[in-house]
Amino acid sequence: METKAEVLKAIREFKEKTAKKEGVAFLQSLITSLPQQYQENNIQQDYANDIEEAIPWPEDLPEEAYHGLIGEIVRAIEPYTEADNVALLMSFLTAIGNYIGKDIYTKVAADTHGTNIFTLLIGDTAKARKGTSLGPVREVFRRIDEEYIKTKNVEGLASGEGLIWAIRDPIVEYIKDKKTGEFKKEVVDLGVEDKRLLVTESEFATILKRMQREGNILSPIIRQAWDGYKIQSLSKNNPAIVTEPHVSIIGHITVEELRNHLRNVELFNGFANRFIWQCVRRSKLLPEGPVVPDAVYNEIIQKLVDVFKWVKENKGEIYRDDEATEFWKVVYPMLTEGKDGTIGAITSRAEAQVLRLSLLYAILDKSKVIKRRHIESAIAIWQRSEQSVEFVFGDKTGDTIQDSIMEALKQKPMTQTEIYRNVFNSNVQATKIKEALQKLSAKGKVTCIVEQTKTKPKKIWVTVEWAKKYGNLKQ
Repeated sequence: METKAEVLKAIREFKEKTAKKEGVAFLQSLITSLPQQYQENNIQQDYANDIEEAIPWPEDLPEEAYHGLIGEIVRAIEPYTEADNVALLMSFLTAIGNYIGKDIYTKVAADTHGTNIFTLLIGDTAKARKGTSLGPVREVFRRIDEEYIKTKNVEGLASGEGLIWAIRDPIVEYIKDKKTGEFKKEVVDLGVEDKRLLVTESEFATILKRMQREGNILSPIIRQAWDGYKIQSLSKNNPAIVTEPHVSIIGHITVEELRNHLRNVELFNGFANRFIWQCVRRSKLLPEGPVVPDAVYNEIIQKLVDVFKWVKENKGEIYRDDEATEFWKVVYPMLTEGKDGTIGAITSRAEAQVLRLSLLYAILDKSKVIKRRHIESAIAIWQRSEQSVEFVFGDKTGDTIQDSIMEALKQKPMTQTEIYRNVFNSNVQATKIKEALQKLSAKGKVTCIVEQTKTKPKKIWVTVEWAKKYGNLKQ
């Protein structure tokens, strides 16, 4: 192999010849002792593709996720739909959790968690049949409680104020008595007694776009809705509030739309991590579009009605049994372990999501305690959610400066000055570039090769992958 000095010299001369489009050929002629696969045309291909490995589509849900009644429902409907099993499972879990309401819950420390969850189904294309999964869900609940589907299932969210108004508390105002001149409280709007709301948004990108408008309060309202505490607008012109909301959301979006429209602010302000993300795609082709038989629906409905009756008879807190408590102690560190960047921001509410899912599995078993198997089922869903996030965002750090530097260094080695001038056109503070390089170095993504010159050492920044191949970095 060439010495480190020879490689550095090659890098310097390579950059000089790049402008003449002779760089790759020149590098090939110098690095003669590379293995055969790096020579000839492969040199150019290897250099251009000096990136991290592609992230595969998330694995199928393991059997643990299909535990109990939810598994029976999915297996029963699956032959009659092109929808992904994951989409069916998550859509039914979300709808069931909303229908149950706030009467049953679990706690960790001072935090109360109910059965409301937010699901985001991410299609590989616009034809991923994301929305197909909603049909059977609506039909089941239409047959169980038609009034619920008519009044509690809304399509789309235009504004945060609209969400509040849909489940508002009674509005009380002080009205001046014309005779006495005194002000008295009067109910000017009776509000909505049933605080359940199942939001289905087939064009979730629309919500992301609306949140970008100045003054739009959708993001904080959606976050408050997931928390289950009081929702209100700070606008003096909107007196409506909701003190006991029970809101669930099923959103549909494509990978491309998500990458294009989800801003950093929503990634890091807690909006994104309140959703359980699941990549979905068409499971099969059914040209004739078979109808789910009444017998299938009737069996599902009978079992769900039995569950809902059990809930009314067992209101209150559900605890973990001893085995589940010990198991929770084991998995809790894994669930709360922080991750870097975008992926870390989106998955940082793992323990809360797993708690809510485990509660749902326990309820569907009509169990008065959360058992280990319920937590295992919840974790199975969550692990695939993490895989989905990784598939969508890959190695994005969530820091635009770091991401830009990484993209540039994947193309060619650069000094810090070259990064400042060529990547950012001298429009980003040099200190921020310095900090970004240090963070990338700490994460093991970049390193620098020091070249000795007549004046002072010259630091050339490269990706770690590049350095391992061409910079004589120890493996």
